This record gives sequence, structure tokens and C-alpha cells, in this order.
Amino acid sequence: MTARSIAPRFESLSAAQFYFALVVSGIVTVLLGPVLPIISARWMLSDVQGGWLFTAQFSASVVGSALSSYFPRKSVVLGFASIGAGLAVLSAGHYRAALLAFALIGMGIGLAVSAINLIFGTEYPERRGSLLTRANLCWGIGAVLAPQFVALAEHRHALRLFLVALSLCCFAVFASFSPLLGAGKVDVRGTGPKARVSGVRAGPLMFGLFSAIMFLYVGVETTIAGWIATYVHRLNAVSLARASLFVSVFWISLVTGRGLVVGLLRVFPERLVLLGGLAAALGGVGTLLFPHGVATALGAVIVAGLGCAPIYPLSVARMLARTGRTRHVGWAFAICGSGGAVVPWVTGVISEHGGGLRMAFLAPLTALAGILVCVLIEGRMNRQESGLGQS
Repeated sequence: MTARSIAPRFESLSAAQFYFALVVSGIVTVLLGPVLPIISARWMLSDVQGGWLFTAQFSASVVGSALSSYFPRKSVVLGFASIGAGLAVLSAGHYRAALLAFALIGMGIGLAVSAINLIFGTEYPERRGSLLTRANLCWGIGAVLAPQFVALAEHRHALRLFLVALSLCCFAVFASFSPLLGAGKVDVRGTGPKARVSGVRAGPLMFGLFSAIMFLYVGVETTIAGWIATYVHRLNAVSLARASLFVSVFWISLVTGRGLVVGLLRVFPERLVLLGGLAAALGGVGTLLFPHGVATALGAVIVAGLGCAPIYPLSVARMLARTGRTRHVGWAFAICGSGGAVVPWVTGVISEHGGGLRMAFLAPLTALAGILVCVLIEGRMNRQESGLGQS
């Protein structure tokens, strides 16, 4: 996709602006993971209190995601304003401010990222796969950079300065997208949740299965990225700065895996790639439940990241192919975001009351098992409905 091909539909804004915005949103989305062990040590937070920060961010993102399908273009603009405000509040430096800050950040992410995915996935159906792949790749680049920036800032005792600088960057993105505030409303009305794709009807149950897959996946991704630095620091006696780099390893593995998925899909069926990814993710997360050294933990994180790679983009692309241009998609993204509020919080509760962070990783492992069940059910329904359509 070139900037020229996108520009006419986005009021002459270049595609590069959207890709840069996604990089910034990737940094902000995963920021809590590498920052958590630092602020937990400074503010003496319990694991339950740390879990509430995830809940604040991802509960607010549910609201933003639901609203994004009603005014997608304006959501992109207002989303980055909310993110910028949240980062400014976070720089205040105490727990109550952090709860408000991550709520504002979550609202902004829900508005902006969901809207961009919705626009790319519905306005350009002939290029849906490539656009969503590039969008996820740019977001992933930001996710990889976030722990590096946090580690560097903490090493130089400049974390607050980094947060202020990132806030100003988000306000700059907000200003660059301001022409979209005067844009016409995107028509997201369409065939609705019973759209037909390749002869297969996407009914309410199928829509619910995709929503469940995305809900559980975002919970798994957020839990691994959010708790792995604290896990390694606590169980393997790794310094805070080095522990945050494990978050980068996870995101690098995930982004690399998504690049590999593009090639794998040319050789293997989509379903086989998805099931293979789930098997790898289950193996990686399962390894974290047992005693091990730093090298084993590193390998487990790499395998988990590679395994997680195909789950979200393949689920979103298939869901949009089935549902078409419908407002129900915004609610699917909202349900998806709520997974990031629930699973990390459950992980914190288990850690606090059930034997530590090692056993707490049963939460993402169980969520991955749930995704596997949903994928198997969806595949069976797909075959049954395809057979009915041909009879």
C-alpha cells in the first residue's frame, strides 16, 4: 500500500501518518508492562494494586473501542488527545494519579487503534489482509521499542522526562490528524453479523466465538507482556532494567512471528497455522509454571511470542470478512479489549493469594486453552455450514 492510494479517502493525509501513529500507540499500549516493576518498587505496590492498573487501562479501552465504530475518523483524533493527557497525568508520580492516567490511556487506545483497524479492514476489503498485517506490524514495532525506551530512561533516572516527551508526541499526532475532525462520517452500515463470506453465514454464535477468541487472546498477550518483567525480576533475581528487556523479547518474537506467518500462509492452510501457533504458545507459557533458570525463561518467552503471532490478525481478518461493514464490530473490539482488563487482574489475584507469580501464569495458560476450544468449535461449525450451503 502506498501513501497515494490511501490519501484520497483520508482527506489527503498520508498513509505514513497512520503507520507512525500505530507505532506510537504500540509504545503506549504496552508501557505498563516494563513500567510496572519500577513503580511497584517505588510505591511499594502489592500485586493486586498492580493488577488494578491493568484493569483501569483495559476497562476504559472497552468503552473507547465500542464508541470507535460510531465515528471512526473522529475517534482517531480524540484518541490520541486522551493518550497524551493520560501520559501527562502519569508523570505526576503517584498511584492514584496512575489509575486515572491509565484509564485515559486506555480510552485513547480503544478509540484510536480500534478505529484505524476498522477503517483499514472495512473501507479496503480487497486489501484487508495486507493493510491489517502492516497495521499490526507497525503497532508491534512500537511494542518492541517501549521496553527499550523505559530501560534507557530508568538507567538515566529520566522516566518522568520520557513520559512527558511521549505525551508531547501524542499531542503532535493529535494535531496532525485534526483535519479528520471535519471529515464526513464513515458508513459502517452493511450486511451485519449475518453476512455471507464464501457461502458461510456469520451468525450470532460464530460472532460470539470470534469475540471470545479475541477477548482471551488480548488477555494472554497483556498478561505475558505486563507481568513477565516482574516475574523474571522476582523469581530469577534479574535487575529491573534487564527484566524489562524480557518484554522486548516477547514483542520482538511476536512481530517476527507475524512476519513469518505471511510466508507460512502461502504454504499451509490458515487453520493449521493458527493451531500450530496455539500449540507453541501453550508450550511456552506452560514452561513458565515450572522452576527454571534465566535461559529457560528467555526461551519460553520467545516460543510464547512466536506462538501468539498468528492468533489476533487471523481472527480479526476472518471476523471482518464474515461481518462486513457493521457497527457490531466495534463491540467485538470492546469485548476484545476487556480481556486485557480481566486476565492480568486475575493473574495478580492468583499471585497474591495462590502461591506467587509462577502459579499465577495458570491464568494465561487457561485462556490459551479456551482459545483452542473456540477455534476447534469454529472450525467444526464452518465445515457444517459449508456443507449445508452446498447441499
